[in-house]
Amino acid sequence: MPGDMQNIYEQMLVIRSQLGDEAAFRELLTLHGPPLLQFTRNMMQSSPNEVDDLAQEIWLAIYKGLPRLRDAARFRPWAFRIARDRIYREYRRRKFPVHPIVEEELEQLSEICEATEPLAAEELKRGLEALSPQHREVLLLSFFEEMSYEEIARATDTTLGTVRSRIYYAKRALKITLERKTI
Repeated sequence: MPGDMQNIYEQMLVIRSQLGDEAAFRELLTLHGPPLLQFTRNMMQSSPNEVDDLAQEIWLAIYKGLPRLRDAARFRPWAFRIARDRIYREYRRRKFPVHPIVEEELEQLSEICEATEPLAAEELKRGLEALSPQHREVLLLSFFEEMSYEEIARATDTTLGTVRSRIYYAKRALKITLERKTI
């Protein structure tokens, strides 16, 4: 299905779901469930059972909040925003440490390190896990979910400038993290 037709179809599913059509909601779950689950899995770094439980909570929140969604075209970033909020709530509940990236350290390390060889998928996964949640989420949304910066801003409830900044520093931090492992 071409992009515009896909968008119209998804908007129609959202509106039908808002009107109580359970089959339409199941279709939304089929379309958006796997990417939301993968995002949750990558952000949480927990056991599969814990991630599945959190994913169910996320979809329940989406189901309950769907009648309040005003623009059907914004379903995707809105759903990821709900996922993000639940994930951060879980971080606070578990008291997960959040390691902010010190920009001076990035400057120094970026001058020292140079990429030497292509990445294996497992190295990339470990590199993403080493990032702060704020930096990991923008990279996941940008590169894996292929969201625009505007969609990411809506999903993370930040400004466009903040998204640009986080992506910039996340790329630099990921590069440095990966280069540290190859040195």
